[in-house]
Amino acid sequence: MSCLICAGHAETIESTEGWEERRCAECGRYRMSLALVLSLMEQGQIFDTERMRSWLKAQRCAVSVPSIDVDEALLAE
Repeated sequence: MSCLICAGHAETIESTEGWEERRCAECGRYRMSLALVLSLMEQGQIFDTERMRSWLKAQRCAVSVPSIDVDEALLAE
C-alpha cells in the first residue's frame, strides 16, 4: 500500500472504522480520517509533505500515533 502523505511505500495497519492507518519509513505511523482521504481524492489535492512530517513529529510528543482529520490537514497550495 502507499503512504497517504508522501505516496511512498507504507504498511497498512488495521484501524477503527472511519480511519486509515499507515506506517511509512519516511512519515512514520499515523492515522487519517477516511473523510479526509476521500476529500483529497475528490479534490485532487496533495499534502505539503515536509510540513505534514514536521506536524506529525511534533504530535508524537503527546501521542504515539497522531490522527489527521480535515482540521489538521496541511495541504500544498
